[in-house]
Amino acid sequence: MMEKINQLKQSIQRLSEADAKSMLLLTLINEQSRDSMLQFLLQQAKERDSSTVQTVHIVFGHSPWGSLKAAFRNPDYAKSEEIIVVPGNFSVGPLKDVHTRDGIEARFQWLEQRYLIEDDGLIICEREMKEAIEKIKNIPPHQDILIWTCQNAHEQIGLRLVLAMLEQKTNDIYVLDTFQLFHELYTLPQLAEDHYPRSTGEVSTEDLLYFYEHFQRWPLKEALRHSLCKEGLNLLMDDYDCIHTWKYHELWGNNNEDREDDLIITYAKRLQEEQEEIHYEVAARLIGEVLGHMEELREAEWIDYRLRQLIQQGIFSYEGELKGILHYKVKLADATNYNPS
Repeated sequence: MMEKINQLKQSIQRLSEADAKSMLLLTLINEQSRDSMLQFLLQQAKERDSSTVQTVHIVFGHSPWGSLKAAFRNPDYAKSEEIIVVPGNFSVGPLKDVHTRDGIEARFQWLEQRYLIEDDGLIICEREMKEAIEKIKNIPPHQDILIWTCQNAHEQIGLRLVLAMLEQKTNDIYVLDTFQLFHELYTLPQLAEDHYPRSTGEVSTEDLLYFYEHFQRWPLKEALRHSLCKEGLNLLMDDYDCIHTWKYHELWGNNNEDREDDLIITYAKRLQEEQEEIHYEVAARLIGEVLGHMEELREAEWIDYRLRQLIQQGIFSYEGELKGILHYKVKLADATNYNPS
């Protein structure tokens, strides 16, 4: 509401005397015109703001959105750059028709059956995704489009899906791969071997701004754009694969939800080996260990779901309530002799 009020204030200040008189007359003639006036002013603000935008940046996830927003805090950038954030993590969950409202709703129904998220988190994420997709579809033809990606399934899928949505657009489209640019800027072989950064969200605000300002950029070549767009269209038609990984610079899809289970068990055993006496460990710590060491970029909610599945299978025992990662503790059942394959 405050955002709308601020937009109204700015719009009213920009009105010419003639426009102001016209709006006042409308109000005096008919009190019911208030809604129309509100829409008029908000639309004016939107049109004025969008007219100064030169480049639309598309990022996948709130973490890179926050960093890029901070990078563009300069007033000039605030006017010329717009950021669209596509929330969630595309490496897990169905992708069929996620460029449509029905497809997005089907995806979040799938996630809702598996995730335990408090405070309407999934509902908010679903709404934000619908809004982001609409914004992407409605980017004006005169604005450049820059898609930020990295060497992980989530952002590589996002890149392809967005290019599929932009198939009929004539805008110049640019792509910045933050993993590649990071290792062009820094000579750090060990970090490259450790696959750092795993995501755009792990790159500092300063580096993101440097990448944007200093690296030569050319529009995506037509052949590559067509190829990636075709991959995106195939993803939008896929009604089977729900788990994706990024390996050897390619996307690999399957429907094996248990692919991370062995990794969870491995790190649970390591944590127990550090204990003088085996006890229940806060689930959040185990989940953090797994997320911190796995090559693929997943969400904590996904590892939490797999951990709860392992509890159901009797591989882990637990204390507390299975209603969120901070509400329960786990240990391998009977200090299990289970050995991951």
